[in-house]
Amino acid sequence: MSMRTRVVALATAVLLGAGGGLALAPAASAAPYHGIDGGGSVLDDWQDEENLGVDDYASSNATALWETVLWADGAQWQDDDGDSHPFTKSLIDGSFGPETESATQWWQDHFNLSDNDGVVTDQTWTFAQQRLTGPAAGGIVTYNGTVRKATFKRVSNKYRVRIKGTGSWRIAYYDQLG
Repeated sequence: MSMRTRVVALATAVLLGAGGGLALAPAASAAPYHGIDGGGSVLDDWQDEENLGVDDYASSNATALWETVLWADGAQWQDDDGDSHPFTKSLIDGSFGPETESATQWWQDHFNLSDNDGVVTDQTWTFAQQRLTGPAAGGIVTYNGTVRKATFKRVSNKYRVRIKGTGSWRIAYYDQLG
């Protein structure tokens, strides 16, 4: 045994014997991903997603993704006077407010879903995912709406969305906006 090895072994024994054991830092664990995910075929991406509504992730990038679906399908929302308005691109803001709730209910009624309370549930997600195609080059996933097509990105199994349909791609987190 070399002199250096003996010195290291002796120093280690002294430290351990004196109760000064080496404390190793726990391995850093990444925070779990809490957003809209997908891998493999897009036709099984959304059926297991979280509920979205005024009480569930009302301010999030995941809500912006849903609002993009509403816009693509030409959803309508009703104001307090009962007047209908188109769900415009400017309403894709990630805030599940009265316009998004009303437009979601319109969307659910339009597609004859039994869950038509304005909350995005498994039934709503599953129906919407049937209109997805891709991914194409660059991870582009297309939602084939009844009025227009909308695009999302799916990179490393994480969906990305653009707020108001423009700007940089944002990861579709449930608990983060912007």
